[in-house]
Amino acid sequence: MITPFKNDKVDYKALGNIIEIQIMNGINALLLIGTTGESPTITESERREITTYAKRIINGRVPLVIGIGGNNPKKIIEYGTWAKQDGADVVMVTAPYYNRTTQDGVVAYFNEIANNIKMPILAYNVPARTGMNIESATFAKIAKNKWIQGIKESSGNIEQIAHTICQCPNVAVYCGDDALSLPSYVVGAQGVVSVASNLEPKLVCGIYDQFKIKKIKSSRKVYQDLLPLFKKLFLQTNPIPVKYFMSKQGLCKNELRLPLVKMKD
Repeated sequence: MITPFKNDKVDYKALGNIIEIQIMNGINALLLIGTTGESPTITESERREITTYAKRIINGRVPLVIGIGGNNPKKIIEYGTWAKQDGADVVMVTAPYYNRTTQDGVVAYFNEIANNIKMPILAYNVPARTGMNIESATFAKIAKNKWIQGIKESSGNIEQIAHTICQCPNVAVYCGDDALSLPSYVVGAQGVVSVASNLEPKLVCGIYDQFKIKKIKSSRKVYQDLLPLFKKLFLQTNPIPVKYFMSKQGLCKNELRLPLVKMKD
């Protein structure tokens, strides 16, 4: 989900409305304070307020996932502890960016966080943003930790996604790229962590729901219909386009926090 802003404050009225729209249209979980939610510019007090507010609005209808990505494990453990206290069901932890590290370092990093937070964790592999890739063999080692219960795979590499699924049969693998959602389902992904769902939750769910009941042609039709939207949502850095489109629907203000700026004509 996006984080809607109004006059540089979190717009909780818009946030609650968007949550209701997502749930009414069949989503299975909500992820807040991720990349699409402009997590790097969310303050610590806002982080806690967003979590408690969303938990209250959701009221047990779907799981609440809170992003706690970063590169300082002590700070991530602190964020994870807050998320747990404030009612999150799952936390999403990104591979460490900027300081990057080795594949062995990534395993140690996730184990340190998981063993301290002690709650379900969705790992997040997004090399385009972090500068490093969690290889499928590496994630197989990470997934041995009982708290690591899934991964959002945004490598953009369908072969890697397939290898990760094969090597981690007891862990949920989710596609992290709308444009690869249907190909990922074919190789065994259990869903998508979607940007496009902010705009078209029912249709995004429809791709998976139709595939799951073996209505492949129907699933492919919805997927193909949405492909132009998937492309538009990444004409500029996410979430610049999705906020623009959502503002046109009256769902939020077209307001972002620096270094993100409004979409060009």
